[in-house]
Formats: sequence, C-alpha cells, structure tokens
Amino acid sequence: MATDAIIIRLKQSNEQEVGDITRVVGLMPARHMADIINVLDLEANPRNSRLGSVTDDIERSIENDENGTGQKLFPLKSKGVLIATSRFTRLDRGRYKLSFGDLSVEGILDGGHNTLAIGRYILDQAETFAGKPKPRKRDVSLWADFKKVWNSERSDIATYLDAISDSRDALKSEGIGTLNFDVPVELLLPLKPEDPECLETFHSSLLEICDARNNNAQLTAGTKGNKEGLFDSFKALFEEKDPVFAKKISWKTNDGGTIDSRSLVALAWIPLSLTTWVEGSDKIVELPKPMSIYSGKGSCLERYLDLMRDPHISSANTNGNEKELHDLQVLSALKVAVDLPKLFDLIYINFPDYYNKDGSYGKITAVKGMQHKDKDKKNAKPYYTPYYGMTCNQPVPDGFIYPLVYGLRACMKRNKNDRIEWALDPFDFIESDEFSSAAADYCGVIRQSDYDPQKVGKGSFSYSAALTGLKLAAIDYRADCEQ
Repeated sequence: MATDAIIIRLKQSNEQEVGDITRVVGLMPARHMADIINVLDLEANPRNSRLGSVTDDIERSIENDENGTGQKLFPLKSKGVLIATSRFTRLDRGRYKLSFGDLSVEGILDGGHNTLAIGRYILDQAETFAGKPKPRKRDVSLWADFKKVWNSERSDIATYLDAISDSRDALKSEGIGTLNFDVPVELLLPLKPEDPECLETFHSSLLEICDARNNNAQLTAGTKGNKEGLFDSFKALFEEKDPVFAKKISWKTNDGGTIDSRSLVALAWIPLSLTTWVEGSDKIVELPKPMSIYSGKGSCLERYLDLMRDPHISSANTNGNEKELHDLQVLSALKVAVDLPKLFDLIYINFPDYYNKDGSYGKITAVKGMQHKDKDKKNAKPYYTPYYGMTCNQPVPDGFIYPLVYGLRACMKRNKNDRIEWALDPFDFIESDEFSSAAADYCGVIRQSDYDPQKVGKGSFSYSAALTGLKLAAIDYRADCEQ
C-alpha cells in the first residue's frame, strides 16, 4: 500500500542515469520537508536518529541562514537527504509527485539526522507561532518520540506553513523562522518504472546503496544486519515468547530499546554451537570460543551475521531486498535461545545462595562494589536482574553468571532430525537440588580466580568446569525424575 502522494520542488536540479537508476540532484525549499515527514518515517534508513551534538550543529546552521544577512551556506554544509521511490511523476518547474510503496526499502535512505533536525526546527517555529511552548528536548530526542509529537501537532504545523505563504515578513518581524533555506536532496528513481525487471534491480540496489552511504557514518554491524533482515526470525521468536520483553530489545541504533541485541545473539551461540554448520564438512563459520559470550559479543555478532548471510541458511525474500531464514536447524536453535535470557536472570537471582553453601558471598570485593551504599537496609533500593528486571536480594557480576548459563548446553541436544531442542525442561532443572549442588561446586572456580569476575568470565576453565558439572547434574536429575 502506497503512502499519500506529496509534491516537492527541486531548484537547479539535474538528472543523471546510472544503470537502471535515475539520480536527481537539486536544492529543495525547506518547507517541503514537512510533507516528507508527514508521510515517511525512517524504516528505510538502517539507523534511528536522535538529538545530540550532530543535530544541534545542523540547527545552528539553519538559524544562521534564517537570521543572517550574508550568504546562505546550509546547502554547502549539509549533505542533505537521500530519498528513493519507485512511484513518481515528473511535473513542470522541477517538481516531482512522489508516493512510497515498500517503506522498508523506499523512503529516506540517508540523512535521518538532517530530517530530525529540520523537523524539530519546523515544529519549534510552528509551536512558537501558535503561542505554545516548544516541545521539551527529552520529549522529542528519539525519532519515534519526535514523530508522535509531530503528528499530534499537525494542525499547528499546517497553520504555520500557511502563514509563511501569506505573511512571511510579519513572521520574521516577530522572530519566527520562515524556512527561508534550501535542503540538498538526492532523489533515486527507477529508470523504467513500468518495467518489472528494472524495478526488481532498482529495489535490490537500494539496500546496497543504503549500506554504503551509512558506512560513512560508521554504521554498526548489528544495525546493518537488522536492515538486511538477519534478525527478523529471532525477533519474531521473542515476540511470540514474550511481547513485552521483545519491545525492550534494541535491534537498531537509537531505537530506544534497553536490552542490547548483541548480548542475546551471544547467548544464541550456546544452542547454535550444536548445529552441523559449525563443524565437519558442513561448516560455514568458525564457532566462537565459549568465553566470547561474555567478553567477545562483537565477534559473536559478526559470526552470527556471517552464518545468517550464507545461502544455505537464508535467502532473499520475495522482494529481493532482505534475507529470510529458511534453515530449520538454525531456526530450532534460535527457539532454544529465546529461553536463555530468563534462565540467565533466574540463575542470577539464586546465585548468592549457591555461593553461600561454602562461602560468604557478600564479602567478595567485586560484589561489595556493586552494592548500594544505603545505611538504612530496611528501606534500601532493590536490585534487578539484567534482562527481565526481576527484583533480587544481591547484585551479581556478569562474569560469574555467563559460565553457568553456558553450562546449560548440557541440557540441549540435536535430535535425529538435526533439530536443536531442550533435552530436559531447563526451568525445572535450575530449580533442582542437582543444579544447586553443581552451581555450588562451580563457585570453586571463583575462588581459584581470586574472586575476580573478569578472570572468571574470560577464563576457558570456567566454562569447561560449568559444562562438565552440569552434564553430571543433568544425568542425576534425569535419574531422579525417572524414579
């Protein structure tokens, strides 16, 4: 379904043909940005924009052009906005009528920070003209938040734009901006929009163009992977498992999520390590070392993306723009992986009790450093687990937890159909006496590592000890269950 049509005008424009793509370059009067923001978000841009030093500089440049008497330099200071669409009509006087189809591909490919900064400037001027206070920065700091405020004030914005047309001088005399500046715009269009083959080539090229443009902005590997659709199946599994938790995951730069997707991808390598794609003749990628789930999350992410990009694992979707997971073995491993954040938190809650079976957890220096300094213990602030935010009595260094969570690999198996699954119910298992005893034994590694969470989390012996201990515990647990 296409968006509403908008009309923009490009001054001093020229068209260039590059393969099956027409590139139009020109200067667009700033007021047209309001129409663009009305119909578009930043789905096609792999990053979400947020206010910061970059947008502050952009707004200062705009104000200099609006209020200064010298040359207007904003078009020379800013790279502007890159827009792509397959639905367009050329009009007279440098005007183009645009609507947008697949918003995950078409729309604003680059220039999200420019769009946010210009949009905020327009919104501020509109509210000033309406006699209202400007929106607080914290209320519009992320693109999603800004767009909500923008949509709620659309009538004020429309009235302000009409006033610019009717009484520009009066606005200027009141110190209200009149959007008297131009925005550099690149417009990408298919050379032959009626040709299906040309359209397919056009859309498949946009992802590569978008990736290259954003490479210049040091786009993170995870954000690129999200743009390629390489997390979509993992996302869907989390949404199916726990929609509330799924909304907290940050898959894309500046999307407002509080849980770093890299940590979830790192945990996913525990079940992924059982697949045939990391060993033998079917090997696609090198398996990350166990301690990487704690100290090498970036490398875990890179190898995950390498795995998911392989044609044995994923293929282009029907539009040819994103990858879709088709390997059922990897999908089954990801189904197991969605349980791990909650298991991590449950182990986190109980960990002090495991340690206290043969020690004094509260005396560990690293633990003391994490504890609140409240003298009033009765009204002390609670502690929370890393993923689900469950309350707990004591904080726990992550380095102590990761080896135990890795040890849950002992509860997983690859079945005769090459699907990864739980060999036993992990939630029941971690509440068992067998698990508690194995976890207490594992705590000996902490003592051998001088009680240093970094040494524990980065030490290969920590992971092998936890895995061996939990394998034996799982055997005893099954035996008890069968009695």
